[in-house]
Amino acid sequence: MKKIIFLLSTLSTGGGERVASELSLGLPDDIQRIIVLFKKEVSYPYRGEIVSLDILGASNIFKKAFTLFFGLMKFKKIVKKEKPDYVISFGHLPNIINIFSGAKSVVRIDNFYSSSCQGFGGMIYKCVVRFFFNRANIIMPVSKESARDMVEKFKIKKEKIKVAYNPLNIEEIEKLAKEPLEKEYLNIFKNPVVINMGQLGKQKNQKDLIISFGQIKQKIKDAKLVILGKGALEEGLKSFAGELGIKNDIYFLGWQKNPFKFLASSKVFILSSLWEGLPYVLLEAMACGVPVVSYDCRSGPREILAPKTNPAKETSGIEHVKFGVLVKPKNPILLAEAAVKVILDKSYWKELRDKSRTRILDFDSKNIIKEWDFLYE
Repeated sequence: MKKIIFLLSTLSTGGGERVASELSLGLPDDIQRIIVLFKKEVSYPYRGEIVSLDILGASNIFKKAFTLFFGLMKFKKIVKKEKPDYVISFGHLPNIINIFSGAKSVVRIDNFYSSSCQGFGGMIYKCVVRFFFNRANIIMPVSKESARDMVEKFKIKKEKIKVAYNPLNIEEIEKLAKEPLEKEYLNIFKNPVVINMGQLGKQKNQKDLIISFGQIKQKIKDAKLVILGKGALEEGLKSFAGELGIKNDIYFLGWQKNPFKFLASSKVFILSSLWEGLPYVLLEAMACGVPVVSYDCRSGPREILAPKTNPAKETSGIEHVKFGVLVKPKNPILLAEAAVKVILDKSYWKELRDKSRTRILDFDSKNIIKEWDFLYE
């Protein structure tokens, strides 16, 4: 029997955590799974044994160094005891621990590092990537553009790279999308709803989303904006919406156990992110039959919505591609213009909805799991 260890901070929120969840569920039954967490926080389904390292969360560079040192010591003992065939890691600190653990390491890269590694801590992590990540056995970026970034900017050897998109349990999403909304939300969704989902932080850039929504309101008076998620910028975003005079038409609904029923009841999904890896939220919106308008940020949206184009390309305006609409980043006015067309042009809206449901099949877990077959061949 083969034995796989998953190493990550928690199994609660985030794209990497979702991938770990889907892998643990989708791998063949004869593989033993051990899921090692920094802290035992679990909200995603899984198969396997949970082991907690019980180490502190890392909010600054000093705590991260502490977490890294003690986490590595504890994890090395687990590796020595279990003797896994592979260790798959997700996230900055788990990736470093994996590389130095002595195990056969598979490192998941779930973001576009040239953009996502910011500040002093990000600068240090970039150095770690350049000087040490070639020690990993396999490096698995979430997109082709992220892979290019790893090779060109971080000097990762091409032969170590294996791209694998995020897997999606489409059958489960379609089932959850059919659940009825609670009564308290029905009045909101009687109107044309623009929806966004994600952490309320710098990366997701919901400030541009709110500016864009203000422009949408000028053309579609009864439009509403629903934002699913929590984050440090929530109060600031609410204040900003008040300054623009549109606070009463924006609904911050927090984290929802079943976001898919909200997505399925919406008219258009807008992604205003400054950078991504391969955004799960776009895939989830498309699985719910919601047309997508997205900034053409690095990386992911173009590979999802315009797979036949060069993933390194960035549009100079509004680009109506095969499976959605791409907009030049940091242009909320253009974002609004694209969304208004999708909402008001009923035939175009239906075309994008139908094409979304076709495209999303490429990301079904049953297909994506095959990209990980080296784990059990």
